[in-house]
Amino acid sequence: MATRKKKQVQQPFSITKLILFLIVIVIIYLGYLVYYPNKLPGNAPYQLIIDKNESIRSVAKKLDESGIVSSPRLMVALTRLMDKDKKVTAGLYLIKQPMSLLELIRRITNGKPDEISIKILEGWNFRQIRAYLNQQPHLLHMTESMTEDQIRDALKIPYSRMEGLLYPSTYFIAPNQPDLEVMRISYRLMQNKLADLWVNKNKNATNYQDPYQLLVMASLIQKETSDKEDMYQISTVFNNRLRTNMRLQDDPAVFYGLNNKATITRADFKIDTPYNTYLHNGLPPTPICTPSQSALAAAANPGDDYKLLYFVAIGNGKTKFSYTYDEHSQAVNQYLKKPEPVKSTKK
Repeated sequence: MATRKKKQVQQPFSITKLILFLIVIVIIYLGYLVYYPNKLPGNAPYQLIIDKNESIRSVAKKLDESGIVSSPRLMVALTRLMDKDKKVTAGLYLIKQPMSLLELIRRITNGKPDEISIKILEGWNFRQIRAYLNQQPHLLHMTESMTEDQIRDALKIPYSRMEGLLYPSTYFIAPNQPDLEVMRISYRLMQNKLADLWVNKNKNATNYQDPYQLLVMASLIQKETSDKEDMYQISTVFNNRLRTNMRLQDDPAVFYGLNNKATITRADFKIDTPYNTYLHNGLPPTPICTPSQSALAAAANPGDDYKLLYFVAIGNGKTKFSYTYDEHSQAVNQYLKKPEPVKSTKK
C-alpha cells in the first residue's frame, strides 16, 4: 500500500522574532552611538565652552554642529537617564582626542572643566592692562567702550585714577565672565593686600598718610628694579628723602608724566607735570604702574638706615647705594658716564 509523503509546511517568520531582531539591531546601533568615539574636527583640540546655566540640549546642539556627536537627542536622553542633566558644569573643555558619547557626558558633568587663566603682569600700567583684557577671547568685553572714569564709577572706586589699583596675578575665569568683574576681583585683592601691609608696616621708617601712598611708593620701587633685595634699599632711600623733605628725583615717575614717550631728553626733565619728582617734593599724585607683592612689601618695610639717600642703577638689574652726594657722584661717573673716545695717533 502506497504511503503519501507529508508536505513540510514552512512556518512564516514570527512577529515576535522580527521584533527581537529589530531590538537587537537598535541595541547594537545605540551601543555604537554611545560607546564609539567620533573623530575630532581638525587637528587642534576642540574647545567646548559651556556658559553658566546652559542646558544640556544647547550643549548637545553645539557638539552636533561640530561633528563631535552624531545624535544630540540621544545625548540629551542619555544625560537625563543618567540623572546628570542638572550637573552640567560651566567652563572650558579642551577635547584633545576622540571621545564616546558616554565619555563626553561624564566629562562635562564631573565638575572639573579646564581652567581659563588670564595673567595681569607686575609693572604694567592701566592702559596696558586694558589692552590685554580686550584681547582675551573668553571674556565678555563690557569696558572696551568705557572711559576710565566710567570704569571707576562702575566699580565704585574712590580714587582719581585706576592706575596701580589692580593686583598683578593669575586669575581663573569662567567663559564670558565680564572683564569688569575681573577688574573688581583684582581691585579687591589689592585693597586686601594693602590693608594687611598697612597694619604690619615699619612705622618708624615709613612716611605715608594712608595705604594709597604706600601703593604709590610701591609703584615707584617696581619701576626702579626687579631685584627683591634692592627693592627694600630703594624703599629706604625714598622714605628717608620724604622724611628729610628731599625730592625723590625718580626718573620713571617723570617718564610716566610724559606718557612714557619713547625718547626722553634732558630738556624733558624740566617739563612741569604732577609726576616730575625733580620739580615737586613728595610722592606723585597716583601710582605709575601695578606693583608686585615684593614691591608692596618693600614699600611697607623700608630699613632703619636713616642716612641712606642715594642710589644709581649699575646694570644687570643691580643698584649701587650711597650715603653722600660725593659717593653718589663717583658711582654715577663709574657706572653711567662713558669714557671719552681715544683719538687715533695714526696719520
